[in-house]
Amino acid sequence: MEHSTTQPRIAAITYQPVLKKSTFVIALAVFGGISILAGIISLISAIVLLSNAFMPSLASTMFTDAAFDLALGALLLASSRAFAKGRILAIWLYGGSILIDSLYNIMMGYPLHYVFMGLGLLLIWQMLKSKDKWISS
Repeated sequence: MEHSTTQPRIAAITYQPVLKKSTFVIALAVFGGISILAGIISLISAIVLLSNAFMPSLASTMFTDAAFDLALGALLLASSRAFAKGRILAIWLYGGSILIDSLYNIMMGYPLHYVFMGLGLLLIWQMLKSKDKWISS
């Protein structure tokens, strides 16, 4: 028996985050891009409805929705960028986007987006849990 050892090997137990930082950044950027795309589509639809003048009241609501979608997308992209740079501001921006989305839906009489809220809170929890690792990196 050459080079054998009787002592067991002990592996260091370290914290492994559920998702990597790059996955969070990509997910936030994709979600922000989808929101901006939805805002652009709503804006084009509102312009078409307004030009046909069939339902001008519907067009004004669509303009409001388009502006909200564009603002929410910009907030999500800003959160993604802050997270990529390792700034704690990312948590505040993303939490703010969840709060703004919920308040807007309540004010407009739309149903709440429970999936967005649930996944967002899960993401914030993971960000806070591994805050020390991604802020330094």
